Amino acid sequence: MGSLTCYYGVLWVKVLAASFMMALLFSALVVTAFFGKVQADTMWSQTYGGIDFDEGQSVVQTGDGGYAIVGTTGSYGAGEVDVWLVKTDASGTVEWNQTYGESYYDSGYSMVETSDGGYAIAGTTSS
Repeated sequence: MGSLTCYYGVLWVKVLAASFMMALLFSALVVTAFFGKVQADTMWSQTYGGIDFDEGQSVVQTGDGGYAIVGTTGSYGAGEVDVWLVKTDASGTVEWNQTYGESYYDSGYSMVETSDGGYAIAGTTSS
């Protein structure tokens, strides 16, 4: 259903027309998550991020048909690096985004949508 690729300074999401299992592939600078078949048709793609290091770690399709992306941002937030949660509609348009963290390094690695429509995020902190 979607892939999430992150390079320094940008977060790029590509949504594919397929819906199977999710697998994550990690490397030093790139994080890619595939939902479904690799050779599916692209439904949309979008780039998110600012001028600093921004990295996505997990993407889930939400109950309203949109997507939630969690990761790390150096472009936004209160600290050096903060947890970054981005909520989009089904077309990839940002509905809202929120950072979490304090003065040092905070990172979100995984998330689930909760039954009340919120999000539970797992990550690390040095703040």
